[in-house]
Amino acid sequence: MVEEIRLRENLLRDLEALYQLPAFGELAALLQGEARVLQYLALHREEAVYPSGLAEALCLSRPRITAALNSLGRKGFLTLKPSLRDRRMIQVMVTEAGLRQIDGQYAAVRGYFDRLLSGLGAEDSRELVRLVGRCAEVMKEE
Repeated sequence: MVEEIRLRENLLRDLEALYQLPAFGELAALLQGEARVLQYLALHREEAVYPSGLAEALCLSRPRITAALNSLGRKGFLTLKPSLRDRRMIQVMVTEAGLRQIDGQYAAVRGYFDRLLSGLGAEDSRELVRLVGRCAEVMKEE
């Protein structure tokens, strides 16, 4: 029991230290909010995407999606236009500027993690990936 408490406290301390690093701040930004919307639109740019489907796919409220779309539209990262199928529906499309933005964010995050994996070496990198995957499995079970 004492060992488990010590391990938990060490894990929390080390995770907090990792979270303070720029790499994890950029990763967090990429996985939430406007970047998450842009990422989805970039991955689904060949499909018709509508705000309601976006809210459902990203598990975000419609007001949050509306706010993100309005902000991204003002920045020139997406366009909204009436659907050709149903003029009452608004289709959401990522612009070239939006693609460049999300690609730049991904490039920065990939660079951080490339440096991390290089510093760890092949064996430790494989073990880290295995353990992070296992952590995700265990936490999903709860």
